[in-house]
Amino acid sequence: MPSSHSLSSELDSLKKRKREKHDQASISKPKRPRAQTKPSRVNGTQNDVSHDLQTETESQSLTITPSKPKRARQQKQKQGGVLERTHAVPWKVSEPMGGRMADVDPIFTPDERHLIIVYNTSIQVYSTNDSLLVRRIPIPIVSKNHDGNPQRCIIAAVLSQSSSDILWVGCSDGCIWRVDWTTGALDTCFETLANGLLDLTVQSVKIGKKVEEVLFTSERLNAKTSQLVAYHSHDLSEMDSRPLHTTSADMHILQSAPGLGNNDGVLIAAMGRTALIGTLATREIARFQDLEYNFYSLELDDEICSLDTRHSARRSSSKRGKGVDPSVGVLDLLVGCARGSIQIFDDLVARLQGLLGGSSKKASPQPRKHHWHRRAVHSAKWSRDGHYFVSGGLECVLVLWQADTSKREYLPHLSAAIDNIVVSPTGSSYAIHLDDNSTMVISTAEMKPTSYVSGLQSLVFTEMPPKGSSVRRVWQTIEDLSRPLPAVIDPADPSRMLLCVGNGQQASLTGRFPSVPLIQTFDLTSFQSIAKQPLSRTNPTDANLGSRGYPVTEPTVAHLALSRNATWLASVDEWQPPRRDLSNAAEDGAFAGEWSRDRREIHLKFWRANAEQNTFELVTRVNEAHFTNRAEPIFDLAADPNSARFATVGDDGVARLWAPKVRQRDGLTSAGSDGQPLSSWSCTRAITLGENGGPQDDTVLSESPSINRSGALVFSEDSSTLFVAFGGHGEGVVYIIDIESGEIRDVLHGMINGDVRSIHVLSSCVIVVSKDLKVYDIVTDELRYGIHLKSESHGALLQTHVAVDPQSQTFALAVPHFRGKNRKIEKGVCSDLAVFSLDDSQPLLMEDFPSLITNLLPAVSMPGFIAIDSAAQVWSVMEGTQTTWLAQPLADLHLDMEDVDGNATNGVVLLEGDAGDESDAEQDDEDRMELDTDEVHQAVIAPQKLTDIFDAAPAFAMPPIEDIFYQVTGLLSTKSVPAA
Repeated sequence: MPSSHSLSSELDSLKKRKREKHDQASISKPKRPRAQTKPSRVNGTQNDVSHDLQTETESQSLTITPSKPKRARQQKQKQGGVLERTHAVPWKVSEPMGGRMADVDPIFTPDERHLIIVYNTSIQVYSTNDSLLVRRIPIPIVSKNHDGNPQRCIIAAVLSQSSSDILWVGCSDGCIWRVDWTTGALDTCFETLANGLLDLTVQSVKIGKKVEEVLFTSERLNAKTSQLVAYHSHDLSEMDSRPLHTTSADMHILQSAPGLGNNDGVLIAAMGRTALIGTLATREIARFQDLEYNFYSLELDDEICSLDTRHSARRSSSKRGKGVDPSVGVLDLLVGCARGSIQIFDDLVARLQGLLGGSSKKASPQPRKHHWHRRAVHSAKWSRDGHYFVSGGLECVLVLWQADTSKREYLPHLSAAIDNIVVSPTGSSYAIHLDDNSTMVISTAEMKPTSYVSGLQSLVFTEMPPKGSSVRRVWQTIEDLSRPLPAVIDPADPSRMLLCVGNGQQASLTGRFPSVPLIQTFDLTSFQSIAKQPLSRTNPTDANLGSRGYPVTEPTVAHLALSRNATWLASVDEWQPPRRDLSNAAEDGAFAGEWSRDRREIHLKFWRANAEQNTFELVTRVNEAHFTNRAEPIFDLAADPNSARFATVGDDGVARLWAPKVRQRDGLTSAGSDGQPLSSWSCTRAITLGENGGPQDDTVLSESPSINRSGALVFSEDSSTLFVAFGGHGEGVVYIIDIESGEIRDVLHGMINGDVRSIHVLSSCVIVVSKDLKVYDIVTDELRYGIHLKSESHGALLQTHVAVDPQSQTFALAVPHFRGKNRKIEKGVCSDLAVFSLDDSQPLLMEDFPSLITNLLPAVSMPGFIAIDSAAQVWSVMEGTQTTWLAQPLADLHLDMEDVDGNATNGVVLLEGDAGDESDAEQDDEDRMELDTDEVHQAVIAPQKLTDIFDAAPAFAMPPIEDIFYQVTGLLSTKSVPAA
């Protein structure tokens, strides 16, 4: 890391630079004395910058190096009678929203009105009727650990068998929580014997004369040993524990199969290719310490990925049931394996106990095998009647099997690989958890979705290995997030965010870079996915494995930009063949990388937005937007803030402006099927950037492939100037270009240290990000201050983000830093976020985030910023107390439209009053009858009447807001008949 003294000297030399075009009078004019910078407030309290930011520690990522004392700008300056904005209000960070759905089976409530979905750090309850979030229950997991240990997360959740309102939640750090999902209360927490929890299940056991609930856990003792432990408590104040079994491998799957009678349940654990089946040693248990199980080991020919059991009554006429106690039920075991096979063991417990037919020969149970899946079977579940079972995996296909005939039916072309399948208590629905962070509920009769829940589908990395990872493949998955997440906020609708996503986690992490060929439209107010469509070619459900076993790589969208009115979308997608595919074609294997770069495909695409269908229509595709003797990468893409225009800068050393023009044929304007004129995009101006800071007309910079260049660009706020940062490593400069004439008006040297990361404009200042962040005032021609960004790898530097907010005249900076000794991106990296003003080098806010921030965006609707992290969570950074503008659960909004007790106002909207219990409703009816006709009454309005008002015409043809207001108040003032 460069010393603070050397950086200060460089910044001081920059400050002394003056433009040659300044006249002598202005130069000789005496300046007012500059006031010393006062300590600012950080998070509402005064902090010393030398103590907070200049002390170098292991987790430090920012070093503030202010320039020499300069004239302090007055924070209260009258401009036309209006005071300039001050920053006395503290900045705050909200609680995170969303997250990644854990690889845990979703849970149907007994009445099937709610679906409980387990996230990595929270439990979220959704309504199956309208897919709305009813309640979010964060689990207090200590996640801000900087010692390099894995992130703590939820790994198991099971519904209590004694109370349907209770949920047992197990965390990877060994803590087990008792959660009331109807109220969100965390009743109690206890720690297991070992710190590493692998799985959790619950079973009802008759102890003495009472049926008690016993928790069973699989815990990791050390790297080579795990054990099965039972926990029991009478008053939840202290848990009694009893170890039951110890093995030399991790029991990564633990399930309980409830029996038909008391103490007839079975425990099933899986570890590698071995299934462990445990039955109670005796049915008479006087006390908990007498609990004992007999365990049977079942060896399979493949690794176990999923399990499911079915208990049924034994038929006395069955030939297999001779000599078996009729009270012992039949346990059928369904096993999904890592190489695609599904194995069924009929009447497994009786076979293992050697009770069939009274034979002295105890042959090992042989399964019935079914095989359709090409790779691991992530989930396999029995139907309620036992005649069918369903399975799913990486093929994005839900397969329905007839158990006796092996006849199959398919539900193909799902949006991602299937991780978990759950059958509802009545068997009328399936809950399917997909690999793209979504869960849908489909009806078993029509196989159509009835509910859909989707979070952010951005790529994340978890410590838990994926199912089927025990089988070695010829390729290796990507282990870092070296590229930022392309995302933008819709300027026409600030509640919507557009981000680039992939076809699920495992499908996106098999190429050279993470594959993100899709765009997701996400609503921040409801926190639901609105639409998703591809921006480049995809093959999620095809046979995407080549003849050599390598996956077919998909393009990735590198840049994204929206026009001012959100009518046009511009995207840049990249793809190049893997080196392994060209190693045989090249004469020398060393040239395979050069051949791969020469065959790189880079497309600049322009899309027209369809607001009614939430889709984008491709209008123009430019195959070689920046080209020399091969297609050159596009470093950055920027949108004009005041018109439908975009700008790009590429490795060819040229900045290009792109604008639409109306298509004409024979002098007539061409129109589409909707009657709108058709447009096509083309380059309207190309500005060649000089090699040494000056413009060159005939020199193409890309003729020297040995030079690694980088670049970024941004429009000024009035769209009159284009700022371009471009150059080789350590030799970049900032070009100031007049857009009207295309001339380079000025060049700023010494602003870039290393590779260009990004460039931004805020008021009269240019903010340039490389290894340093520098705030340069264009009007006064001086450097205000600089910030040194401590980075330990190039990949971490790429995840440095800056966002500017014109409303608050501030900018936010997110810098990654490593946790402990782990040097892998995201797995060992978190981020620091700071908010700065233009006048002071001391931050208004400093916050440490537990995960890596993958993008930072301005909140267009209000002053503040939106941060997206590598755990698929959204954080809002706002000034003041307004930090809850993101989606909130219905329970937090205190809405009476539907509660967890089952009371709902179906078909009507109660605008006044409360939907209490039946006794309160009857009392309200009696009181209402006694009221005089002039008294206040409860207004009940059918949703159809509101629909007739708000959906009467398109948005552009709607009547004034005052008329709509009077129409709604007219419905309230009209006395209506109360709902029964």
